[in-house]
Amino acid sequence: MARTGHGKEVAQAAPHSLEVFHGGRWPPTQYPHSHESKDDGALKRTLRDCPEPKGVGRVALPRDRSRGAGRVKGKIPSEAHPRPANGQAGACPYQEGRNGALKRALCRLLPKRPRCLSIPGGGRKQAAFERAGNHVFAGLAAALALLVYLLTLARTVTGEDSGELIVAAWSLGIPHPPGYPLWCLSAHPFTWIPLGAVAWRAAFFSAVCAAGTVYVVVLLVRALGCGITAAFTAGLALAFSREFWEQAVIAEVYTLNALCVAASLLLLFTWYRTRADRHLYALAVLYGLSLGNHGTFVLLGPVFALFVFVADRPWRWGLYARLTALAAVACFLVYLYLPLRSMANPAIDWGNPETLSNWWDVVRRKQYAFMFSEHPRSWMRFAEELRIYALLWTREFTPWVGALGLAGLLLLVYRRHWHGLLMVSVAGIVVAGFSYIQNFDDSVEWVWVMTVFAIPAYLVTAVGIGAALDRVGRTGYAPVLLLAAICVASPLVTHWRHNDRSHSRTAEDYARNMLAPLAPDALVITETDTAAFAGLYMQAVLGLRPDITLGRINGYLAPAVLANAPGALREAVGPFPRRRDEPRIFAWLLEHTARPVYFERRPRLPEGAPKIGWKRAGLLWRALREGETDPIDYRADWTWHSLEDDVARGDYTARAIYFSLHLGEAEEALRRGEDVWADALVRGALAAYGRDVRSLNNAGTLYARHGEREKAKALFLEALAQAPSDATARKNLDRLSP
Repeated sequence: MARTGHGKEVAQAAPHSLEVFHGGRWPPTQYPHSHESKDDGALKRTLRDCPEPKGVGRVALPRDRSRGAGRVKGKIPSEAHPRPANGQAGACPYQEGRNGALKRALCRLLPKRPRCLSIPGGGRKQAAFERAGNHVFAGLAAALALLVYLLTLARTVTGEDSGELIVAAWSLGIPHPPGYPLWCLSAHPFTWIPLGAVAWRAAFFSAVCAAGTVYVVVLLVRALGCGITAAFTAGLALAFSREFWEQAVIAEVYTLNALCVAASLLLLFTWYRTRADRHLYALAVLYGLSLGNHGTFVLLGPVFALFVFVADRPWRWGLYARLTALAAVACFLVYLYLPLRSMANPAIDWGNPETLSNWWDVVRRKQYAFMFSEHPRSWMRFAEELRIYALLWTREFTPWVGALGLAGLLLLVYRRHWHGLLMVSVAGIVVAGFSYIQNFDDSVEWVWVMTVFAIPAYLVTAVGIGAALDRVGRTGYAPVLLLAAICVASPLVTHWRHNDRSHSRTAEDYARNMLAPLAPDALVITETDTAAFAGLYMQAVLGLRPDITLGRINGYLAPAVLANAPGALREAVGPFPRRRDEPRIFAWLLEHTARPVYFERRPRLPEGAPKIGWKRAGLLWRALREGETDPIDYRADWTWHSLEDDVARGDYTARAIYFSLHLGEAEEALRRGEDVWADALVRGALAAYGRDVRSLNNAGTLYARHGEREKAKALFLEALAQAPSDATARKNLDRLSP
């Protein structure tokens, strides 16, 4: 008799002593077709093709705690595996030839796939119990994460793309390219929840997707053979990482993208273990649908395909063709959402993709093609981009926890070559791919934009944390429990304040303070996403000031701006006017419309345009034509509930609003001759936002406009010191030269 870890005894028969494996899994160094020796690999491939005996169950045998990573010792009676006769169904194909007697004996002893030995008994029940336990712990981790998300969830519209996505989910509209059809369709049912504001419901969808990602990550780490404590900790470490948590409490697409990435990896690992093609078919459908949510999967597709291609022997080209076709059909079907909903003219209809050309322009993000060539490329710039990502990675889990994840990934590559290389490849291709495509600089805004693209890499790091904890767990329970507590508590405590959006109302306040005091029937030309998207939410969903027309929501001027324009002008600028065409559009507009016209930033008008006066109208500028007056006090009812607190938390939208407000007040102080107060306001604005090239250029331009040439020159020189190739700072400095 042998005693299990729970004190129960199992029988061991005498003949045919053989080594078998615990829990239905090969230990990390023993998976079929993985890093095996030449002789062992041939033997395992032989055993894999042997028939599986019928009428027997699986048994879990006691774990061997010695150096064998999960092996157990057991003996199997040969009567449990009757030998099939030649010519019968299921006969062993290796009964003749060299070592035929040995092969026939092994075929009688082992099932078709050497995952665990099948003997009379109740092993299937224990395997089912183990799977159920995995899902219970995964569900517990997801529930804890969701609880934290609910406590920190945004209750109203936030910055970034939140406003347009909320409106798109609420109205089944089309947000910015590529239109995010999968997100819109998935988030729309959440807007029916009879709780909270529509913005809260859309943010709750992000929280549910994030909790689902935590659930899948726990199963993913378990699929790699790690213990339940390691898997549970890995899931919660991801849940409380800085950027993932930040995206989980606002209306955004990135937690759904993370869920799709985690589910794709789990399907790949499950297929590798079982070799059941149904998992590949499921992966193909999921991959095609995921392309309808984010472009990350364009980068991940070759990595997934290479993993299957390397692991699958012999190659099955017909299967690969069917999988490719299935993914293409799923992707095409989800993108049919764009023309179908565009014909309904929803509240947001970016790109008007009703025609084939417009549809294709939205899908391939033509509007953002300029980003690919906006800045010069070099290996030094690419290395700097990777350095920025490395710095961002150190703060995601806190540095020490992140280092543990890196060590776990190295261990995973060493012990489970293909699985580890797949995980590292996913992280590497995402970071390197988006660095190359976006070609970003180190400005505050660009770094803020780029952080979200690395979330799949942070997910991989969380898996590495689980692998490292599993290795530590072999030394005893106390060290692994202590380390697990640190891995969960450290990011939770560190990132709580930064990600607590439960009291954040800055974006809502900005939109309300911008729209509420305007003159009736006003036309507003916005510049920033916060003004356009938060204003759209307040107007379309909450019904604030429906008489106002937002003239730029989709990155280009709305058709209402050119509604009464002459045909020659409309033909010249096209349906989607470019920025260089806007000066003459504004000149025509100010000359021919009687509506009050407001601009978030004062535009440059071409020579010969009518003379226009400008009045600061709260957060906007009002264009005053000859004989026009404006008695409105735009700041009389201003309210800022959480601006300074959001700035202190490091929220980018709040920092940008704070910077803009202080520069506006500094300009008024300069007009009054209060130079000392103006300097204090400029210093406070730069301290809150950050002294990057763009903020320095804006502050220097303010000083130059009011004749403070020396102060402006100092700021432009500081901008050039940070970025010697910056054309804007160089041009501004040249204008100051006598």
